[in-house]
Amino acid sequence: MTEIRLKYGDGELTGRAPDGVFAGSIGPETSEPDVSADEIVRRALDSPIGSPPLVDLASGARTASILIPGKTRVAATRTYVQALVDELERAGVPRDGIEVFLATGTHEHHLECDVSSLLGDETAARVRTVFHDCFDESGLEQLGTTSFGTPVLVSRRVLDSDVRILTGRIVPHYFAGFSGGRKALLPGVAGFRTIKANHRLTLDPVRGLHPNARPCILDGNPIHLDMVEGMRMAGPMFCLNTLLDTSHRLVDAVAGDAEAAHLEGSRRADRLHRTRLDAPVDAVITSAGGSPYDCNFMQSLKAVMNVRDAVRPDGAILWVAECPFGIDPDFLRWAAIESDAELESAVRERYNLKGHNTLMLRHLTRKADVALCSSLPEADVRAMGFQPVSSLGEGLNWLRDRLGRASYLVAPHANVTCATVGTD
Repeated sequence: MTEIRLKYGDGELTGRAPDGVFAGSIGPETSEPDVSADEIVRRALDSPIGSPPLVDLASGARTASILIPGKTRVAATRTYVQALVDELERAGVPRDGIEVFLATGTHEHHLECDVSSLLGDETAARVRTVFHDCFDESGLEQLGTTSFGTPVLVSRRVLDSDVRILTGRIVPHYFAGFSGGRKALLPGVAGFRTIKANHRLTLDPVRGLHPNARPCILDGNPIHLDMVEGMRMAGPMFCLNTLLDTSHRLVDAVAGDAEAAHLEGSRRADRLHRTRLDAPVDAVITSAGGSPYDCNFMQSLKAVMNVRDAVRPDGAILWVAECPFGIDPDFLRWAAIESDAELESAVRERYNLKGHNTLMLRHLTRKADVALCSSLPEADVRAMGFQPVSSLGEGLNWLRDRLGRASYLVAPHANVTCATVGTD
């Protein structure tokens, strides 16, 4: 390998590979699908897991809600939402009774033009679209409290629907284990208090971060288990989840009961997106995969969190993410707390979503040196504990100076790649 090519926003960065032992390029490996995306969705709907077919479930229903991810979560919504609408109408659900919810949780609100991009003009014109607002509790209903202490507030319009369909793409998630399934409901159309309480479970009850709040782990993962409890309170849900390759081609899909289908989809995603290493390497060169995955600092975090286990203690990470929409000032406020003990104490006392991510990054920078190539101001990069580099070439030189001749691997699409060490 003589050249490294990494996506950066809408473009690409290239550089000469460092001297050393190349441990490989990790990421999903797929061949050209042997059938169309429409056929993949059709097969999933015709063979639901743990559930009758959707057309049977929806028979006699008058209303239906389809929950979809937002624009930073590419999931093949154009293909499958049309298929779901067709299926609902075939079951007799009137078109004016079908609503598509942008299940965006705490993420940014969308515009009408985003809806056309997500659904296609034809489907967007066929159904009513609802923009979820997690801060507007007047539109939420509280269902109870989970065994983890999370108050479950969920969109009343979704709960009032005769048929509720959770959708999205399954990829490794750096603290929920995998995306997809229950995440369309919580955090997708949940209230802010619910999301905050659920995400706070990334903290271990005693000290530090919970050991099971990691990518590709569902067993014993409190965030996942809490989400599932909340979903059960909301009642039966149908699910359609997709698996895509790095070119955004639909390569697989699962449908059926929201729990059973998601578990099977997660098993398939584990085989597709997870790389198991025999031993950690000296350095990891990682990219968030370009636009839209590196649109801002928050979205770009997956590029380091998903591969953090691959680097040895005192190793180094070179991280590439454009971040044209910047960094939330909350990150900088948390990072300004220099003492690790004080940072953890403050996060526990005044928890917010940026706080736990800053704490996770602090743990990472105590393990390995991190350089970031981005469009962020150098002062902000340094404030987060990273070495700013202006180009991939400068970053590769930084690696050479830091480690000399070293073992390294490249993760060109770390937003959808999980690297672990060992067989577990």
